[in-house]
This record gives sequence, structure tokens and C-alpha cells, in this order.
Amino acid sequence: MASPFSTAQFDEIAPVYDESRGGTARAAGFAEQLAPLLDPARPVLDIGVGTGIVAAELTARGHRVVGIDLSPGMLARARARLGNRVAVGDAGRLPVRTASVTQAVSTWLLHAGPDRRAVFGEAARVLRPGGRYLVIPARGGRPTDDIGRIVNELEDQLDPEGTRQDGPETLAPVAAERGLVYEGTASERPTTFEVSPRDMARSLSSGGLFTGAWPVGAEDAPLLERACERLRALPDPEVPRVRTMADFVMIFTRTG
Repeated sequence: MASPFSTAQFDEIAPVYDESRGGTARAAGFAEQLAPLLDPARPVLDIGVGTGIVAAELTARGHRVVGIDLSPGMLARARARLGNRVAVGDAGRLPVRTASVTQAVSTWLLHAGPDRRAVFGEAARVLRPGGRYLVIPARGGRPTDDIGRIVNELEDQLDPEGTRQDGPETLAPVAAERGLVYEGTASERPTTFEVSPRDMARSLSSGGLFTGAWPVGAEDAPLLERACERLRALPDPEVPRVRTMADFVMIFTRTG
């Protein structure tokens, strides 16, 4: 499996990151999921704020958001949206005082390569007892149609150790080790879209997977090509499938 994106790679993709991940419309949807779970009277720490697109949507809904991200390129865009309420910082070594935060969020962070134990450890450290860490995973509910079966198998082959898995079954035990109790999911938001098997094969061949920051190295090229061949061999490969995914929020609470 290729290594996760580096900070330099995030800097490089920053100019096109938003539009490649659904743009303002998708960010607004994430904000609508998070907002009912947040206290508007208290600041929100966005861990891995990225370009600030979700934080800006939360701000528009009355929340005061401060953000941390390791990529200066992504933060340049976040700063344009949020001003001086963002800072360069590692999610695994937050520049935040212990027990100073009531609520924190992360959207599409924990699949992209950070040390998840360190991230949860830091979230637990900066949260006050009873504080909550809300996480929207990148993978969410994966489609299980004929396209999904092939792509999901490819993702599992590229990630045999599950380092990119960011669902509850993977993250809950890690969080518990660091003093965060997994309370379950909330604000599930199903979405539908259309894509044909041939278009999915073209997308995979052109540079990566749709689940986020997932570079594919040369050693994985045979796996990728085999998946594309299987997609093109499906019945009616030019006919779009109506596909359904579900985004949701995972809730973790600081014990003690």
C-alpha cells in the first residue's frame, strides 16, 4: 500500500481540494449534520480544519470555530474564510491547553494518515470532562452495488491492515484506550448520485479513489488495473447506476 499523503502533497492539492470533494454544497451538508450536536454558546475546535470550508459553514450557522491543520497550503484557504482563527498544528500534538475545550470536530481526517491514537489522545487531553469530539468519517456507509463490491474489495486490498478505515468498529476501541467513550452515531444523511462502471474505471485510472486522500503507488498498479477491468466487464458498463451512500457523525465523549 502506498503511504498516506504528506503535508507537501496536501499543499499541492489544496487549490482543487474543495471542488474535488463536493464543494460548498457538501460542506453545507456536513455543517447541517454537526450543528444540532454543538452548543452555539461555546467555541468549536476543528481538528484538521483543512481549507476551512466546513468551519465556514458552521460559522454561518452561528458557531465560533477555531481550526488547526498541518498543511500551510490548506490553511491559506482556511484563513481567507476564517481570518486569524486558524493555526498550523499537528492533530497529534495540538497547540491547545489541557482541558480547555468543550467541543471539537473533525471531518474527513482520520482516514488520511495521522496517528489515530495520538489524535484521540490529544482530543481527550484538550477536552474538559464531559466534552465531545464529533467525527465525520470519509468512508461512511459504502455503496454495496455491483460497482461498490469491486471498489470496496480494491480498497481492502490496498489497505490490508485497515489503516485507512475510519468507521466506528475501528475507531471506538482506539478512542476508549485514550479516555473517550464512543456514544454512537447521529445525524445520518443518505445521499444518492449516479455513475457508470466505465466512468468509475476512468476515475480510478486517472489518479485515485473517491474516498479522499488515497495515493496509489506503482506497486499497487496491478490491483488497480484488475479492478478497472472488472468494472468494464460488468453488464451495461455505460449505464449509470443510482448509488447511495450515507454520511454520519460519530460521537465520542471525554470521561472523568
